Amino acid sequence: MQSNQQKFKIERVGEAPNGAIRLFINDGSEMVVGVKSWNRLELSLEKELEEHVLRALEKESYYNLLRNKALELLAIREHSRQELKRKLNSRFQNLESEIDRCLEELQSEDFLSDQRFTRLFIESRFNNKRMGPFRILADLHQRGIDHEIAHSMMEELADEEFWLSRIKDNLEDLCKGTKKFKRQALGQKLFQRGFAFELIDKALNEFDFPRY
Repeated sequence: MQSNQQKFKIERVGEAPNGAIRLFINDGSEMVVGVKSWNRLELSLEKELEEHVLRALEKESYYNLLRNKALELLAIREHSRQELKRKLNSRFQNLESEIDRCLEELQSEDFLSDQRFTRLFIESRFNNKRMGPFRILADLHQRGIDHEIAHSMMEELADEEFWLSRIKDNLEDLCKGTKKFKRQALGQKLFQRGFAFELIDKALNEFDFPRY
């Protein structure tokens, strides 16, 4: 928005989604800002808007758009910070600082949490009994989850006995039907599914499967 010789003022305000404020400018344009921005910029009706305030309003209006998009995405499902940042970057070009600010605010307000995302992600992967812990940890790493957070949550949710039982479930499935696998081949398949070598070896020693 260029000021030229025209004096810009806020003619009236209205409600906007998520508790924001819609501003109606006297040139016919509209902007949406948060209550914090309204207070920080010391806005009021009929007060002349200086050039730097207009630029700040434009930036805040873009910020409000991306924040609403972030909340919309989080309402669909939990996201890691990296996932959400990637999606916002794809929708809002050249707003890196605003996106970082948005992510910080969402984290401080507990709308965004890598710990909560990690817990739900691991629990959802438990439904796939073919997926071992290292596969799950690799998927979390791809989503930007810190190594310490991922490992700590994994240890909290599943112990060695859980994974040993899961390996035995996999062995039962692999040994069903007419397919025949040697011990080494079974071990390789289980390792590819993300299970630890030492637990695979232990399960193979304990499991009563046909030997060919």
